Parts: sequence; C-alpha cells; structure tokens
Amino acid sequence: MQQRYPCCRFEMEVAWGDCDAAGITYYARYFDWFSNGRIQLFKKYGLPYMSTFHRQNVNMVALEAGCRYRRSLWPEEAVSLETVLDTLTRTRIGFKYTIFKTDGSPAAGGFTVHAYVDERGKPFDIKKRHPALWAKMNAVFPGTTES
Repeated sequence: MQQRYPCCRFEMEVAWGDCDAAGITYYARYFDWFSNGRIQLFKKYGLPYMSTFHRQNVNMVALEAGCRYRRSLWPEEAVSLETVLDTLTRTRIGFKYTIFKTDGSPAAGGFTVHAYVDERGKPFDIKKRHPALWAKMNAVFPGTTES
C-alpha cells in the first residue's frame, strides 16, 4: 500500500513582479512560492507557523533546495502549487513541491530540506526540546515521522 503524505494545494496567479526582463518568472521566485506552500501546509493541518514554531523559537533553516524548471510561466497566468510533506524526523523536515499550469501539466518541481534551529542558530532534536510539539506533529502527520 502506498503511503499518503500530507499535502496542500492552492491556486495563485503569477504577478508582474515575479518576472524578469524577459517577461517570464524569475527562477529564484519559485523558492518564495515554496515558502508560501510550507506555510499553507502547516496552516491546513492546524499548525500555523508563527504560533506553532516561530514564537517557540523553532526555526527551520534550509539545508538543501532544488528546482527543476520545465515550462515558462508568464504574468497573470493562473497556476497551482502543491506542497507535500516528504520527510519528518526529530532533526529535519523536508518538502516536495510541484507547480501546475491550468491544463494540469507540471511547470516546475522542487524540494527543500530544513533543520530545526533555535534563536542562536544551533540545531536541536525537536522531540527532546519540544516534546509536546513533537507529539502534536506525530498526531497531525501520522505515519510520516521517524522516532
């Protein structure tokens, strides 16, 4: 049986400010969209980022990020962003992203991997430092965590 990972999909429109001088979406803008996708995924599953993580000094810093650009996106083009929680461990969290055109074809796909760090930038084990939060994440995302 295939594992179903937590997923969030939302519609958006490419803004003029997202594009470069050639009139197509600037490559680095996709990573801003990926950030929005993570925030929306947490919100959908009842873990609003600011109150659940940020205000408890649980910051998620990027360790790895990548994107494969398949089709150009233009200003005022409607697209949808799908964010999937891919990895959840006591020290890391990872996501996969797909941006779809209105015809359903993928325009881009990417990933990010993050470490939990405190306000000083020091990495930590979230289960040890925030056991209640770890328990809640396990309850919200059953079957995706590694103990």
